[in-house]
Amino acid sequence: ILLLTNSLWAGVVKKDKSEINFAKFGTFKSEEIVKISGMKKVVESNSNFKGKGIVGKLAGKFALSSGNTGEIIDLNAMSIYEIDHKKKEYKILPIEKISYEPGKEDEAQFEETEYESKESNIKITRNEFTVEDTGESKTINNFPAKKYLVTWITEWEDTSTGEKGTTRLLTDVWTTPLTDDIKQCKEEEIGFSREYMQKIGLDFDKMQSDILGTNWLSIFSQLSGERAQPHQETGTFTQEMKKIQGYPIVIDGKFYSTQEGGQAEEEDTGGGLGGRLGGLAKKAIGKKSDKPDANEPSFSYYTEILEFRPENIEEINFQVPSNYKKKS
Repeated sequence: ILLLTNSLWAGVVKKDKSEINFAKFGTFKSEEIVKISGMKKVVESNSNFKGKGIVGKLAGKFALSSGNTGEIIDLNAMSIYEIDHKKKEYKILPIEKISYEPGKEDEAQFEETEYESKESNIKITRNEFTVEDTGESKTINNFPAKKYLVTWITEWEDTSTGEKGTTRLLTDVWTTPLTDDIKQCKEEEIGFSREYMQKIGLDFDKMQSDILGTNWLSIFSQLSGERAQPHQETGTFTQEMKKIQGYPIVIDGKFYSTQEGGQAEEEDTGGGLGGRLGGLAKKAIGKKSDKPDANEPSFSYYTEILEFRPENIEEINFQVPSNYKKKS
C-alpha cells in the first residue's frame, strides 16, 4: 500500500486541441495532453503544420514543426526534457534564470533594439479594448458554458510615409463555471506556471495571454512583417478582462489587418529568425496591387478544452521511457 501511495501524485489532467490558420502561410493543428503535479509537468503533443509557399515551408522547419513530441518540466531538478517519440530520443536542457548584464548584449538583442527604433514612426490614432457578456450559453464537451466577446481595435499611421492601417482582434471566449474540480485544476495549473516563471525570473499572466492569443499574434507578425500590433494600457485591459467569469473552454479568435495609402519603401526587418522570415514574406507576397479582403482574417486561432479534471498521476508519467536514447 505504501509503495502504491508513493507512486501516485495528486494532480490535474488537461486535454485540448487547437487550430491556427495563417492566411498566406499555412495551417497548424495540434492536440495536447498536459499532466501537472506539484513541481512537475509533462506535455504530450501531436502537431501538424501544412505550409504555403517559401515562407510557409521555412516556418514549418524552424517555428511550427510537426510531429509527436513530449516535454517534461522538472522544477525540482531545474531541467526540461525534450522528447522525440518518433526517433525515441531526448535531450535535457537546464532551466536558467534570465539575467541582464549591461555591456553584454548579444548581436540579436542589438539588432532587435535597432529594429524597434525604426518603428518609432508608427503613431497610434485609435485604440479600443472591450469585453462584452453576450448572454449566450450552451454545453461544450459536457461543460456548461457562456459566451463573451473580446474586441480590440487599433488604428495607426506611419508619419514618415503617410501609410495608414487598422487591426481588429475579435475573440469569442466560452467559459465554464468554477466548480470545485475546476478550481482545483485551475489552482494547480496557475500554481505551476507561477512557480516556473519565478524560477526564470519573470512575472507573467498566462491565462490572459492564452485568451487573447498573443503568442500566435507575435508569430504571425514576425512572418508577415506587420507594421503595428494591438497594444493596450494595463489599467483598461485589466478592468475589461475582469468581466470574464469562469474558466475558458473555447477560445475562437480572428485577426484582421488592412493597410492603405502611403509611399512604399524598402525596410530592413531586423535580425533574428523573425526578421528574416518577415523579409522573405514581403518578397514572397510581393508588392501586389490586390488588396486583402477586409472580411477575411489575416490569421485565426481556435482552442478547445476536451477534458480538465483532477487525477492521481503515476510518477512514471514524469519520466523519459527507459528505451529512449539521450542526445548530447
